[in-house]
Formats: sequence, structure tokens, C-alpha cells
Amino acid sequence: MIKDDKFKVALGQRLRNLRLDAELTLAQLAEKSGVSYRTIFDIEKAETRPSVEIIRLLCIALDYSLSDFFKFKY
Repeated sequence: MIKDDKFKVALGQRLRNLRLDAELTLAQLAEKSGVSYRTIFDIEKAETRPSVEIIRLLCIALDYSLSDFFKFKY
């Protein structure tokens, strides 16, 4: 697995864990953030690398700081 793939997997896992900690479904997070269900699904499955703006919107919806979001290892 190349480094970019490892990053996408770790980022997706981070988002999924935060979403589950917030007790939100994919649909609920999509509605709350304004980010499409499919985009969130693709991020969690490491199918896409989201923009910082998408991550920012998700962090606002999850009530989580952007800087803390990126505190993960891959």
C-alpha cells in the first residue's frame, strides 16, 4: 500500500470513529454537515481524499476542531 492510500484509510477511519462517537448515522452527518452521504461514505471507505473544506464542514457538524481531527497516525 502506498503512503497516500495509508493516509486515506487512516483519514476514513478517523472520520468514521468520530461519527460513531457522536452517535450519528451517515445520513444524519450528511444532513447536519451539508456534505453528501456519498461523499462521506467514500471518505470512510478510503475511495476519495476530501478537500480541507469538506473536512472543515464535517468537523463543524461533529463539534470537533479541525486541528484535532488531523491528530492521527498512519
